[in-house]
Parts: sequence; structure tokens; C-alpha cells
Amino acid sequence: MLNNLNRKIYTQGDVIFKEGDTGDCAYLIEDGIVEIAMMIDGQERVVNRLVKGELFGEVALIDHQSRTATARALDKVVLVPIHRVLVNELLEKTDPIVRHLLLVILDRYRNKHGSSAAKVPLQESAQVDSVKRRDVIRGEATQKLTMASDIRRALVRDEFEMFYQPICVLATGQVAGYEALIRWRHPTDGLIPPLDFLWLAEQTGQIRDLGLWTLERSCRDWAALRKTTDYATPFVSVNMSPSQLIGESFVEDVKFITKRYEMPATELKLELTETVIINNPEIALQLLKQLTALGSTLALDDFGTGHSSLETLNRYPIGTMKVDRSFTSGIVESAQSGEIVNSSIMLAHSLGMDVVAEGVETEDVRLKLLELKCNFGQGWLFGKPLELKSITQ
Repeated sequence: MLNNLNRKIYTQGDVIFKEGDTGDCAYLIEDGIVEIAMMIDGQERVVNRLVKGELFGEVALIDHQSRTATARALDKVVLVPIHRVLVNELLEKTDPIVRHLLLVILDRYRNKHGSSAAKVPLQESAQVDSVKRRDVIRGEATQKLTMASDIRRALVRDEFEMFYQPICVLATGQVAGYEALIRWRHPTDGLIPPLDFLWLAEQTGQIRDLGLWTLERSCRDWAALRKTTDYATPFVSVNMSPSQLIGESFVEDVKFITKRYEMPATELKLELTETVIINNPEIALQLLKQLTALGSTLALDDFGTGHSSLETLNRYPIGTMKVDRSFTSGIVESAQSGEIVNSSIMLAHSLGMDVVAEGVETEDVRLKLLELKCNFGQGWLFGKPLELKSITQ
């Protein structure tokens, strides 16, 4: 066998690996034919022949167990090795549910097709590490699968609730609008905040159903919420996810829901983070233009915490900038935070945008923001998120 940079070259009859060897590498056949043989009833029998473009050796590579077969070159063979370290890095970035299912499938494959080599024990330390690794993956996967199942049930049984936090005029404290914030009243775990389940809903695709539920419930509640403010141009802000933004029917959904609840589209503000935009910039641009054409306005949430850029602010039809609480909460004590907030406000105003400062919890912060000519504030100084009945009663 010869090595040629990242290739391995074998001649006819060479053994690539033997049954019982450590599975530390898989191979992609770049040229030649490879024969796979297994011990069956005490005799070695050829079970497969693989040609250019096929992969072999991947089972032992993934599950860290010994080879279950022998591989030989039938003629001159050129192989591209795929080392375990690369696969481990890829698996670490893979969702634990996918990793768990993969390991379950491999276990069943070995139980059905394995030979005596599959039962060759690992060294004790390696065996302990393998068990621990699988236990961690199984635990993560079980937790996510359980929660994903619970989210599906919660949508059917109407366990989600909408809370609303006021967004107020900084100068007067007058309520100008509300941000809609979803909560989950779990039958056993109680009230669950959005950060504890929305991340999973985003991964599983359930965020589309949750987003649609949030939009519909906010529009349904708006008639009652609107009576709690005499602001000239009141609004309710609803968060958008990346999955919604690439959905073909989202604009039609907005049209249908606002019409159903007789809600002026101009009083619906859709909040998005820059992540929503950068994942699909061209699709986002077209869809956002369609939404603003309906009359709705757009707010860029958590400004300053991600990939915010002048290009985003200039290219997309954004009407409101929301400055993240990590900056606003420290503007009294930190000159750096003050300068970041001041620059953000000046930039937004120069582009014709309103500014909402998040995380306003003290009067000193409100006065400082007012000095910087910020338009609106949102935070515990003005009110915590509450259920509709607590706001309207």
C-alpha cells in the first residue's frame, strides 16, 4: 500500500482492513474495485463488491466499534480516507436527535448483520467513554423529542398564551403600542418563557405553526388592546422567525388574518432580527417589500447584538430600530454603552426610523434616553408583560 498525499493506493490482493480491526477510518473509492468479505458459519465469504464512487467502512467509523468485515483490493485501488476526527467534528455540530437515531440504527444493523467481530470488546477506558458519550446524546435527544412532542400537543390543546408588554412614548409614558410575547402554560411545568422552547421550535419547523398562532392571537386581541391607548398611531408588534420569512404563504396569511379580525394592516408591526435577513437576503427583501406594501411596518429587533450593518438598514424597508437592553440598561454608568446608543439613535433618525429602547427599568435610564432623543421605551419601568385580561380589566 502506498500513500499519495491524501490518497491511499492498494494493489491487487492487498488487505485494506481485516475483520476485528479498529474502525478509525472510512474510505471513498476514487478508482478500482474493493471486495468485502465476512466470516459466515466459520468460512470467509464475499458479500459485496464496491466500485468507484462508493463508500465503505463507515459503520465502525461512526460507532467506534471493531470492523465487522474484511476489505481487499481486487485490482489497483485508489481510496480517499475519511478520518474519524472529521466525522466527530461533523457529528458534534449535528442535532442530538439525529445523532441518537443514527446510533440506534447502527446498533440494530449490527444486531442483524454483525459477525463475531462486532462483539470484540473495546478497551475498558474506551468502552466507558463510549457509554458516557451515548448517554449524553440519548439524554439530549430524549429531552428534545419529549419537548417537541409536547409543543405539538400544546398547539392542539391551546396551552399557549399571549402576553403583551407596553411600548411607551419616552417623554410622556403614554402607551403607544404593545409587543406580543408568547408563553406556554405547561400542564406540569407551569408557565414556560419563550426562550425555553422557541429555539427547539425553530429547529423542528414547529415555529411556523407557533408564529401563525401568535400572529392570529395578536390580531384577535388587538381590538381590545387598542382601547387601552389614545395614541394617534397605535400598533401591536409581532415577532417573525426565519422560517416564516421564507414561507411561500406568509404574506397571504397576514392578509387573511388581518382581514378576518378587521385589523388595519398599518397597526401591525412585524419584528425581525438581522439573522432572519442574512439567512435568505434576496427572498427576505422581496417578502418584506410585499409586507410593507400591505401597510404593515417593520422593526429591526436587538440592534447592535448581531451582524447589524449600514447595508441592512439602507437596503431593507425598516421603519423602527429596537436597541437591545444590553446597551440601554448600562447607559447611565457606562460611557461606552451611552455612545453606542447615541450613535444608533442618530443613525436611525438619519434614515427616517423611529427608535425603541429595550430594557428601560429606571427613571435615570429613561431621562438619559430622552436626552439622546430616543422616541420610545420598553421595559419594567413602563410595565411587565401581562395577559390580555390583566391589561383590559
